[in-house]
Amino acid sequence: MKTELLKVKEDTVITVTADTRFVLDFEEFTSEKRYSVDLRFEKEGVEAELIALYTLGNGEKLDLTTVSSHMVPHTSCVARVKGVLSEGSESIYVGKIIIDKNAQQTSSFLEDNVLVTGENVVNKSSPNLQIDANDVKASHGATTGRISENEIFYLMSRGLSHTEAQDIIIRGFFEEIISKIENEEVKKKIYERLSYSK
Repeated sequence: MKTELLKVKEDTVITVTADTRFVLDFEEFTSEKRYSVDLRFEKEGVEAELIALYTLGNGEKLDLTTVSSHMVPHTSCVARVKGVLSEGSESIYVGKIIIDKNAQQTSSFLEDNVLVTGENVVNKSSPNLQIDANDVKASHGATTGRISENEIFYLMSRGLSHTEAQDIIIRGFFEEIISKIENEEVKKKIYERLSYSK
């Protein structure tokens, strides 16, 4: 599967024609920006993975909608959204799966995982599945949690500062996805965008 860094505009529509992993690259995180990415599956047998990774802090906001529109049979999509919210930040994620009546034997999944490291944060996750076919696999999942103080304490007892311990845990949170990306240029760009100590 090829990997493509996708500069996200406010309304991005992609017709998936080959097996592709799309890694979203956001311009900025402000309350005025609403990002929408629509992956359209109109070619039988293609698969895609959509990856959105972010860290927000100091009043930053992400408003993201992803749509996986399956119009033909034998297509597959996984949308993975992972973020870290620190002081005063906000994340709104709407994940939509649309499976047309002709798109039999399709699989489509949504994952939204958020790690909270600060106070006064808002996290809203809203899955929306519209399925008109009867031979499909589709599901969604969302988690929100805080870093365990026991994990922080353990790492600090090994000589790390609180910030260093938190950064290692956050890095591990993202590494589950980043480690699967083979394109080194895309990996480098992701690491540049993800700042852990906000």
